[in-house]
Amino acid sequence: MKALVLTLAACAAIPAVFALPKTAKVENSYISNQNNGVTNIATKGSKINSGISARGAQIKDSVITNENTNVKNTADDKSKINSGVSLNGAEVENALIKNTNTKVTNEASGESKINSGIDADRAKITNSNIINENTGVTNKASDKSEINSGISLKDATVENVEEMKNINKNVNNTAEGGSKINSGINADGATIRDSKVKNVNENVTNYATNKSTINSGINLKGAQVENGSVLDNANTGKVLNIALDGSKVNSGIDAERAKLNNAQIYNRNNNVVNIATNKSKINSGVNVKGATVSNSQIYNINNKVGNKADDGSKVNSGVDLGPLDN
Repeated sequence: MKALVLTLAACAAIPAVFALPKTAKVENSYISNQNNGVTNIATKGSKINSGISARGAQIKDSVITNENTNVKNTADDKSKINSGVSLNGAEVENALIKNTNTKVTNEASGESKINSGIDADRAKITNSNIINENTGVTNKASDKSEINSGISLKDATVENVEEMKNINKNVNNTAEGGSKINSGINADGATIRDSKVKNVNENVTNYATNKSTINSGINLKGAQVENGSVLDNANTGKVLNIALDGSKVNSGIDAERAKLNNAQIYNRNNNVVNIATNKSKINSGVNVKGATVSNSQIYNINNKVGNKADDGSKVNSGVDLGPLDN
């Protein structure tokens, strides 16, 4: 059957909005969305979609691509913007999902949310490839806001995935006032079986203050990783992590309370600086506190790493198998 081809393009003068119905079924199809020189501004509880929204959709034997170039997203006062790919609760089988951000700025304030990455929370992904690339991206979240420019897989199921890759190059993340930013892979509570997951940070700066959280690595808190899965995280070029005033930054692999069975974990730090102050936490290593590790391998390598912690803060760039924090 000849594949359906659907291409959408957006320019500064004519923003594109494309949304699949919540229960859409996509099979043997190619869907492409492009945002070039687009500005999205959402205020006062509003919503904007200029990406691909496929919440709850069934996607099989298809290719979906989304490209953002010279895009600025600004959300304020409990508003939401999606310029990436939204797959919340979707079923993805034998598909390729690719999202690319080049020279993108995301600014969220006032409890707002922005997604310019791949948001696949609670999704079921099998026999597929998932690729997200960030180049020259700036994320700034304040006042309890959230930004995702990476891959979010919270409570998702990932099985037989040959390639799941997230690349951050020349990325700046700033989180303030209890905000959250993910430019890495957030798989908290997920189940990952027989899959390969890779995350790379090259020339990345993470700055979190006032009880904020940034992840540019791989989050696996409470997750299950099994059946020969391989997780690979690398910090290279120059990575600077700064956490202040009760904040948290992860650029490594955080598998706290996870179950690792027949899994391989690789983490590499090259030219990394970690600075934590005033009861803050930074992990650029492998955190497996409270985890169950069986029939698995964990490798962590540090080269040219500088760590500084004061005022009751904690920094881990090694492998932490210790007890959970109170």
